[in-house]
Order: sequence, then C-alpha cells, then structure tokens
Amino acid sequence: MTAIPSRRHNRTVAAFLCGLLGMVMLPSGLALAANSLLHSTDGDSVDTKNIISIPSTPAALLAVVDGNGFVASLQMVALAPGGRGGTIVSIPVGAASVVTSSEAPRRLGDAFLLNGLDGLTTDVEGLLNVTFTAKAAVTETEMVAMLGADRAVNVEIDRAVNTLLPTGIQEILPAGKHTLTSAQVAGILASNQAGAPESDRLPIIKSLWVGVAGAGLSAGTSATDDASTTTSEVVGTATTLAPALTVQDFLQRTLTGEVQVWQFAANAIPQGDLNPANADMYALDKAEVIMVVASVAPSSVSSLYAAINVQIDSAFTDATITREAVLRLSMLGVNVVLVREVPGEPAVETVVQYNDDPVRAEVESYSSIFGQLTPKRVSQQVEGVDARIVLGTNFRDFIAGQPSGGGITTTTSIAVDESEQTS
Repeated sequence: MTAIPSRRHNRTVAAFLCGLLGMVMLPSGLALAANSLLHSTDGDSVDTKNIISIPSTPAALLAVVDGNGFVASLQMVALAPGGRGGTIVSIPVGAASVVTSSEAPRRLGDAFLLNGLDGLTTDVEGLLNVTFTAKAAVTETEMVAMLGADRAVNVEIDRAVNTLLPTGIQEILPAGKHTLTSAQVAGILASNQAGAPESDRLPIIKSLWVGVAGAGLSAGTSATDDASTTTSEVVGTATTLAPALTVQDFLQRTLTGEVQVWQFAANAIPQGDLNPANADMYALDKAEVIMVVASVAPSSVSSLYAAINVQIDSAFTDATITREAVLRLSMLGVNVVLVREVPGEPAVETVVQYNDDPVRAEVESYSSIFGQLTPKRVSQQVEGVDARIVLGTNFRDFIAGQPSGGGITTTTSIAVDESEQTS
C-alpha cells in the first residue's frame, strides 16, 4: 500500500486545514472541465507485470514579476500525456502558504521576497502537493518572448485593467472585448496594483490565459523537437518526457495542442491568527486543489497523508460530485492521487476495485460517508494506487441534501462554472 517513492513527500496537515478557512468565495471564474481533464488512454495499457502505468504529466511553475520584483501573477503549466497540449492553472499570488507552528503566516508572494524562486517553489509545491520539474520567474520582457511577438490574443474582460503609476492609479484597458498583442498581455500579467485586493484582478488574469490558449502557438514561435530536450520516450507502457524541458518549453508545447485554463477559487482570510497583519491573503479550497492536480498532473502528485492512495473515476459531468468525493476522502486522511472523468453514463453502484484484502477492509469503512460500496477484487493494479473508486449514482443520491463533507467538518461552498477549453 505504498505510492511511487518520488511522490511520497509528507506535507503538514495544515495544508488541508488551510483550504477550509476563509469567508467569501472570490468571483474568480473557476473553470471546471465538463470533459475529461485527463484525455489520454495511455493509462489503460497494461504491461507484462499487469501494472497500469500512469502517463507522464509533468508540471512547471511560472511566476511573472513586476518592475519592483514582486510576483504579479503565478501559474502552473501541466503538460498532457504525450507532451502536447495541457492545462494552464492560475494560482492566486496571495494564497496562504503552508507554515509550521513556529513560522509567521505568509502569502506565496511573500515567499518569493524572502527566499527567491526556490522559496516560492517550495511553498507552492507544499500548498498543491505537487512536484515541479521546471520553474521560472520572468520579467515582462521575458514573458513577451515566451508568448511570441506575433500573437493576437482575443480577450473579454468584465472590468477595467488598472495599474499603479507614480502619479497614481491609471486605467490601461477598459472593460469589454479586445484584441491584444503579446506585449500587452505580458504587461498585464506583470502589473501589480498596490492597495487593491487581488480578487479584483484574478478574473482578468483568467481571461488573459483563455485568450492565449485560444490563440495557440504563434507563427513565429515553435516548440523544438530536439530529442535531448523535448521529445518523449517510451518506458514500458508509460510515456515519459525527457528531463531537460524549460518553462518556456512547457508553455510552447502546451499551446500546440488542446489547452484548458483553470483558476483556483479562493477565500479571503480575515484578520486574525491566520492573518495577523490583515494582508491580502486567501485560502484555497483544498478539495478543489486535490481534484485539479490529480486530474491534470497525476504523475506529479505528492501524497499528503501516511495512508493509502486512491484513484477516483467519475462519469458525472457535474464536477461538484467528484469534488465531494475528494473532500470526503481527504477528510478521512486518504490520498487522492488520480482523478479521471470517464466516458459513458454512471452506473448505479459505486464500485471499489482493490488488489489486497487489507485495502478492502480499509475502503469498506468509508461506507459511512460514501454510502453503499461494492467491492471488486481485480488483478490489474495502477502504479502508485492502492484502490480505485468508480462513482455511481448511489453516491450522488447519498450526498444529496447532506452538508458538504458529510458532516465530518464544515467547509465553504464552491462555485462551478462552464469549462474553459480550447483546441
């Protein structure tokens, strides 16, 4: 009942608690996929050892800094299996880092000021329970080069874009529909407005990435196919990316295929023990974080708890049902390391597939918060996964009318919008 060793980075339980705190959900326009976030069928291939290998889905961290050295926007770029296409995930710069009891609360952006890119990477990895294979902090000029000078980005924003100049706050782009150049996109990604809450800016950041995804890879920029840096190699039945990818490689390769854009919802943390300085600080919804990362970058997921690792398969297009399953498992201290939206209609029964009898005994104890579970012993095993839960309509019916989390604890609600997906 052990996960892939490289994944087993035990994170403090504070990461879980952080996602449950806060007051008001930001109007960040969370995009939740109506279609599968893990489109590849590579994970259904079985090798001679009867072990299903999770396809390689590496992730990179991209921070854009302003002229004063502050992080202005923060993104995770996760490649799809095979190395083309993927997901761009917008992360609030003001998200609360996971800290020990001896550390003062801090934002992700503060980690960059204190300890540079390495400190920021450590904090984001701890918050998302993911391991990045590349990282970069880029200036506005460097971001233009990443995007490519010939790009035309169509965006629609519901509010004006402002920036802080020595003379005061100035509007640089009114609300509405616009066609922007790469330089304009980079300028907004690298702009900060001191004194204004990040919640005002997050919908704009999301709209920019949706526009970038729609524009695809510009004609003047191409992802190299040098075998030493960016090609894929096959190891057994799993697709593994060669190791020398830069963040620019990640972004370029993502934009050559089907691209999804996601922005983590967040809750403002009021002044108190978790925010003594009354900073512009936010708590992420931990169940959402687990679901997203386990969907778009499962091979990069780290296990949070010293417990079994679980895969969730869901045929429900309503992602709130999948999130509820993730939430309930995480509250029990169970690691959700892989989430897939599978085709077809959901069955009536919720099935638990397992290989070992001790695992069966463990998952059968979940019936108090999952409802009736049908155990099924299988010979195949997913690498790094101890049990696979296939959600049925009886789970949907079981949770109907219950408080989120089944009454184990209290958490805030999550708004689910239509998926932002571009090919």
